[in-house]
Amino acid sequence: MSTFIVQTEIDGRQREITLTSEGATPLGGAPVLLAPTDHPNVWDWIDGSNRVPVHIASDGISSVTITVRGYVYAASVHDKRHRQLLEILTSSPAQQNRSTKISAPMPGLLKGIAIVDGQTVRKGETLFTLEAMKMENAIKTPVSGVIRNIGVVEGSALEKGALMCTVEPLAE
Repeated sequence: MSTFIVQTEIDGRQREITLTSEGATPLGGAPVLLAPTDHPNVWDWIDGSNRVPVHIASDGISSVTITVRGYVYAASVHDKRHRQLLEILTSSPAQQNRSTKISAPMPGLLKGIAIVDGQTVRKGETLFTLEAMKMENAIKTPVSGVIRNIGVVEGSALEKGALMCTVEPLAE
């Protein structure tokens, strides 16, 4: 049986779910059941006696977009061994001194830019507001650092993966 780790941010908090063929289990929570439907990329989230449709789209590698009740969440999916390797690699001193590229997680209209070049930001701070599928999505920084190379303009249409800015690590 394969085990996968799904990570996303919901309400400003990092969330992690372990996913197996039997369903999903949030850390410290009750199991969540996902049942396939007759529609491609749509699953039913079984919540007690309720069935909530969940649309799941993937880039085929590790990036996933999950839409539940009109809210869109970007998530990453890794198998358990890949996740352990990523933890080892990201803890290395070389990785901690590396710039982080912030890219558009989905196509959409850039509604707002909340930062300026040279600004210091903290992990989790909102950088941009991107409208996709009539929903406004806050694009937040996954790391603390200094904003560099803002490459987008408010009001412009962005494709998925478009480079928005980079975050350089803080000098220590």
